[in-house]
Parts: sequence; C-alpha cells; structure tokens
Amino acid sequence: MEQKRKSRVHAAPNNVDGRPPTRPVSAVRIISERKLHGNYHLDTSEYTDDVTNANQTCDPGANGPIQSRSQALQGSGNRSIKSNTNRLIDRPVLKDSEAPQQPSTSIPSQHTMTGTLEDNTLTVRLDDTPLTLIGQYQIWVRKGAVSVLGATLHPSSAAYRVFAPSTHSLPVIRAIRNPFGPAEQPVEITIVSFRSGIRLLKQVSPHFGRIWSTAINVSGDITNEANGTESCLKQTYSILHTPSVSYISKGPLNSLDLPTGWQPLLTSLTSRNQRKPPTIALVCGPKGSGKSTFVRMLSNGSIDARGARFMALLDIDPGQPEFSPPGEVSLVQISSFHFGPSYCHPTTSGQGLTLIRSHHIGATSPRDDPQHYLQCVLELFQHYKQLLAQHPSCPLVVNTAGWIQGKGLELLFDLIQQLDLTDVIYTSTAGPSEVVDAITQATEGRSTRLHLIPSQPVEAPPRDATELRMMQTLSYFHLDEPEMGHLRWDATPIQEMATERIHYAGLEQSIYAVQLLGPELDPEFLIQVLEGCVVGLVVVENHAALNFDPLPPLPRTSEEIPYIPSSAQTTAPLSPFHSYSLGQGLVRSIDTISHSFHLVTPVPHSIFASLYTQQSKLVLVRGSLDTPAWAYKEDLYKKMYRRKQIVKGGIADEGTQKWTREDTRNWADGRPWMHADGRRNGERPKRLRRDLK
Repeated sequence: MEQKRKSRVHAAPNNVDGRPPTRPVSAVRIISERKLHGNYHLDTSEYTDDVTNANQTCDPGANGPIQSRSQALQGSGNRSIKSNTNRLIDRPVLKDSEAPQQPSTSIPSQHTMTGTLEDNTLTVRLDDTPLTLIGQYQIWVRKGAVSVLGATLHPSSAAYRVFAPSTHSLPVIRAIRNPFGPAEQPVEITIVSFRSGIRLLKQVSPHFGRIWSTAINVSGDITNEANGTESCLKQTYSILHTPSVSYISKGPLNSLDLPTGWQPLLTSLTSRNQRKPPTIALVCGPKGSGKSTFVRMLSNGSIDARGARFMALLDIDPGQPEFSPPGEVSLVQISSFHFGPSYCHPTTSGQGLTLIRSHHIGATSPRDDPQHYLQCVLELFQHYKQLLAQHPSCPLVVNTAGWIQGKGLELLFDLIQQLDLTDVIYTSTAGPSEVVDAITQATEGRSTRLHLIPSQPVEAPPRDATELRMMQTLSYFHLDEPEMGHLRWDATPIQEMATERIHYAGLEQSIYAVQLLGPELDPEFLIQVLEGCVVGLVVVENHAALNFDPLPPLPRTSEEIPYIPSSAQTTAPLSPFHSYSLGQGLVRSIDTISHSFHLVTPVPHSIFASLYTQQSKLVLVRGSLDTPAWAYKEDLYKKMYRRKQIVKGGIADEGTQKWTREDTRNWADGRPWMHADGRRNGERPKRLRRDLK
C-alpha cells in the first residue's frame, strides 16, 4: 500500500521517477468558443455522506458530559500511536469507456484546453489572457514560461503546489517570454489536483468552510469528505475567468492585481540578487496594505527555479508569521517556491524550507516587551550574517509587524538603523506623514534606499486578522507527518489526538522548568493557568539564558512542577542569545500522579528524545497568546458535522453548522471551566472565555 501511495502522488504530471508521462493521454477537447455558463463548482458546502458511517459517530452525547478542562482535551494513547485517518488511499483508475463526463467549469474563451478524465489533469495553452483558479492544484509548465505570485516557472519535470483559498486574493497565472527558449514558443501548462487533508479541517472548524473549490469525485458528484478521508476526491480546483465573482454569501472573489509600481520594484530588487552584495530588504507598512503579499512575491522572485539560488527570510511579525504559528519570530532559508497563505505552510517541515533559528515571543505583538523583541531580531540577524559569510549572494527579506504607531514606530526606527539594510519598502503612499518622516530620517546618511509603493486594493476580506491567526494556529496543531516532503493535515479533533508525554519530575524528567511571562502569579495556580493553553517549547543552551547569576535551585509547586521565579513582580523572558524555540505545544492535561505534561504538538518525537539523551533543558513558556477556544469546540463541531449528514438526508452544509439549543446548553454547562456569554434561551454563545476560578 505504501508503494501504491507514493505512485499516486506522482501519477500526474510526472511518473514515479520524476519524468513527464510518455504514454499518450486520452483527452476530451473543450471547444474554446463554446459558451459555458457560470458553473464554477465553488464550495457550496453540500457533501454526500455514508449514512451508515455517520450513524456510528454522530451522537454528541456518546462520551457523556465533560466535567473538567483536563477531560475536555483528554484523549487516549500517546505519540507512539499516531492518527492516520488522512493518509492517501488508492482508488481504482477508470478506463476511458467507464469514465463519466467531467462537470463543466467556466473557462476563458481565449484559452485552448484539453483535460484527461482518468488523471483529472487539465492542459492549457495560454495567451495574453491570465488564468485564475480557486482551490488547490499543482502546476506543471510544459512549454514556454509563466509567472505566479512573483515566481517565474520554466519547463521542467517539477510540479509546484498552489493553495488558492478565497480568504486571500487568488494567484494569477500569466504567460511570459521564456528567457531560455524561443521567443515565439507557445505557453502550455498542465493543472493537476492533489490532496493534502487541509480541506478536511472544516469538519473541526467552520472557519475552514467555503473557502476552497468544490471537490468533484470520479462520478461527477460532489464528493464525500465527512468520513475523514479524501480518497474519493477528484477535482480540487475550479477555473475563474473574471477578476471578481459573486461567491455565495461570502462576497466577491478577488484575483491578485498588482498596484502600479510593484512589478518594476520587484524586478529591480530580484535582479540585483545576482550581484554582490545581495539585496537586504525590509518590508513595512500599515495593517492590510499588502505587506505579506509583497513579501511572498519578493521571496519567490529571489529564488532561481533551477535550484541555483536560495534566499533567507527574517520573519519578525509575531502576529502573522509566514512559516510558523503566531507568537514566533524566525530566520528561514528558502530554496523552493511557495504559493499560498501562511496557514497553508505554518511550519518549516515542508519542501525547500530550512529553519535556521527561531525564538518564542509569547505574544502576537511586540508591544508587551519591545526590548526583548528587539534582542530576538538582532540575534537572528547575526545568524544571517553567518549564513552570508558562507553564501555571499544570499539575499534577505525582512517581514515586519504592522505596528507602526507610537512605540511601534520607535521600534521600527531602531530596526532600520541597527540592521544593515540595502532597501526599505513602505507599502503605502497615503502616510501617515509622521511614519514616512521617521522612516526617511532613519535611512538618511546611509546606503539604504527608501521605496514608497501604493497599498494593495482589497475589498472587505472574508476573514479578519484574529480569524486568520486562529486558522494558522489550528492548522499548525493539525499537521500530520509530511508525505514525500509535502505537508499533510489531520482533521482528528484535538481531544482524540495522540499526545507527547513529557515528565517534569522523577528519573525521566525532561522539562527543566515552566515560565509564566508577565505579572507575577501565585505558583500554586500553575496547573489552572497552563491546562488547555498554548506554550512555547524553548531549549536553554546555558544558564545565562535564565538571567540569574549565580543560578539558584529552581523552586517547585506542591505538585513538584519546577518553575522560574519572578524578579521585581515580573518574569523576565529567556535571553535569545542563549536559547531557541522548537515550536509550540498545547497542554491538553497535566498528570500529577506520573508527573508529566500531555502535549499536542507537531514537533517530532525524535526531537524530544534527543533532548532527553543530550540532557538539554526544555522550558515551557506561557505568554499572552490567544486562548485556543477553537480546540475546546472541535469535538462538538465534528459531531455536529456528522449529525448534519443524517438530519439533512446525507447532505451537509459545512459553512453554516448551526447549533441546536440542547447541544449548546449541554456543551457549555458540561464544562465548568468555560463561561459562555450571551447564552440566553439556549442560543449559540457569542463569546467564550476560560473560567479560572
């Protein structure tokens, strides 16, 4: 089965050995002049389900009422039994005579297309008209060259994965002149569906519903995803031919249209990377100005598709980081293109990514401790200098936070002056004037060029910053083991996931201490504060990181949990010059009998095993990150999702999972550690917060 699964991943467009398929494909030609009406097959949230399977798991009361926070996030087993519900499953390949007619999609009339029914590939001959798709797909360039989100793709055997949900502007595929081929060569690409499991996260969170194209199975029907697999999924993308299309009740779909001045600047910055010294560019700007989009395009444009050049990303936006969960700042080496929003790659475990070093901030904004934040950034920049000494042509892109007012402006001023930058890009031409004046002053008298570019025009986004931050955190904790270098997701609720058990006392102690950032707190409340919350997994390299000289014996609570004591009514964060972050973990429960923490984390078990072998010091850091209320509700969303299959006769509406009054009352009242505001007459709670009493 494992060998079959690998061959399915490369069934199209490449063979198992990476070569393009040589056998002739049986294709159905789509006449370009034929007018196909607007049937986009967007995610209308209607899925068929096996009623028999749904009956077995749809009862919300099957496990009885939950009486404590530990029980709410409690699961069975440990890391040695990893959930495997989302692994790729082979499906029989239909013969040409058995293949059903492929559902119609709206197609630009200028393009010539052929599509195979057997492998669900679509070959497109592009002209000057751009092509926009929604969903997830692989793109393989057969002839000519195309540009996608700042990257230039040439003909090769490589297929690049693209995540294009409706939460962000959709990437546009444009035909360009191939600098390595004939000028008049036609541009031909192949689009292929692929499966990663991220679509299934809608079963545990409605925020992931109605953001992808509708999945089409081999029979041409809307596919069944309620059973926790994508084995029957056929088509994972839909083709759009207009920049903006009405999308059910979620507003318009926007294609990525670059503002005036973006492309010339991107071309100038990336062309200079071929010379020494390389570009070291800091991108800053107001919130919602397209800063993250510009960073993605500049990063992709700084990479050579032929693998001859890579770049580094200094990601110092703890609120919306690119390759980590919120609350982290990191330095990442990138050697491959990445297409999609940050919640589609919330870790560096993916292909073409190498994490050089990371630090846990413990907050989504630098405002809690600007001095510690600045120290973390400067320490990461020192590691980039070490990388630059080995690779003198490695460019750097600095992705900053959107906090540019008051103390945030002072912090940005210090960053510009203390980093050896060649360029500063400010993504707004509308001010504020005091920000532009401060940035101009910071770059004066230095060999740093300042560029002011217009903001990216975007209509009201379907997800705000808080929701996107939640989606990124949820995506991080639902990561499964990568498959052949590609990220995969597991839609198992947090309550049912296998945990990493780490001892804090005894002969098998691996946790050196627990640290609570911020105001001093009575250590006897450590368990109440830590359970059900997200913590940073920080490794202490030496005692200097603890800011104590000499280092006193660490105190312990009555449950023998070691903790770092506070000084002057506050706890100073660990020094970034003597510590680094492994990632994050969600404390599902604390077992005081076995003296262990049960953590849900995508950090591999081998990492924790090596820490124990090397006797490294692991500190669990609890900061001010958002309370993971999404984790408390996943089991209920999963049950309600399956119940919909029966209530609606096998049809589920994933985007509008309404709670019944009885379900709401039983769920909220069964958790004494949760407080539900606005729960009158059994209606859905408007706000949820932890009750620490």
